[in-house]
Amino acid sequence: MKKYLAYLLSGILIVYICFFSFNIFLKTYFNEKFYSLPNLIGLNLNQVSDIKSIGKVNLIVAGNDFSNLPAGTIFRQNPAPEKIVKEDRTVRVWISKGKNNFVVPDFTNTNLIDALAKLQEEGVKINRISYTSSNLPYNTILATNPAAGDSTQKIKGISLLLSNSNSVVSVEVPDTIGFTFEEARNELVSKGLIVGVIKEKVVPGLEKGIVVETNHIGETVPAGTIIDMTVSY
Repeated sequence: MKKYLAYLLSGILIVYICFFSFNIFLKTYFNEKFYSLPNLIGLNLNQVSDIKSIGKVNLIVAGNDFSNLPAGTIFRQNPAPEKIVKEDRTVRVWISKGKNNFVVPDFTNTNLIDALAKLQEEGVKINRISYTSSNLPYNTILATNPAAGDSTQKIKGISLLLSNSNSVVSVEVPDTIGFTFEEARNELVSKGLIVGVIKEKVVPGLEKGIVVETNHIGETVPAGTIIDMTVSY
C-alpha cells in the first residue's frame, strides 16, 4: 500500500512539474517570440519611432492616400492593431494625404506660378491648362473649372483658363535629379512649370523620395509645361 502511494505521489509530482515547466516555457517563448501590435492609427512616423517595442517588427510604408485623418499620419495598418504576430513580421502602414475635399479659391487675376504653389501644396490635381486672348499679362488666371467657391475633390482636380498675351514666357527646365521630391517640386513651380505624373521606382541603397528621372532637362519650354518625375521608393 505504501509503495502504491509512493508511486501515485511520484506520478502526481511529475505531472505537476511537467505542467509547471510547460507553462513557464510557453510564457517565456510567447514573450520573446510573439508581439501584440500597438495601435499606430493617427500617429506620425516620428511618434511611431518613439515606441520602444516597435523595433520588434519590420515596419514599412506601403503607400499614401486621402483620408479623414491629418496629413502625415497613419490611417491604416496591416496587420490590424492588437493582432498577435511573430517578431520580425512585416507591418505595412499607409500615410494620410489629408482630406480629399477642396474648396476652390478665387484665383482670378492671379499669376499661374502663385496659383500652382497653392494647388500643389494642397495636393490638388491639375487637369488642364487652356489659353485665350486677353489684355492681361501672360499666365494670368481668368477662370477655373470648377469655379471659385465650389467644392470638389483634390483627386478630381481643376482646370485653369489663362491669359495668352503676345509675350509668351519661356523657361529652361532645371535638372532636379538628386533633389528630394519637395525640393524638385518647389524648383519647378518657381520656374512656372507644372509637376505632372509622379512615378515610383525601387532604387537599392537610395532613400525614399529622391528624384531619379525627369523629362525636358535643360530644354527651353513655355511656362506652364508639365514635367513628369520618377522618385525612389
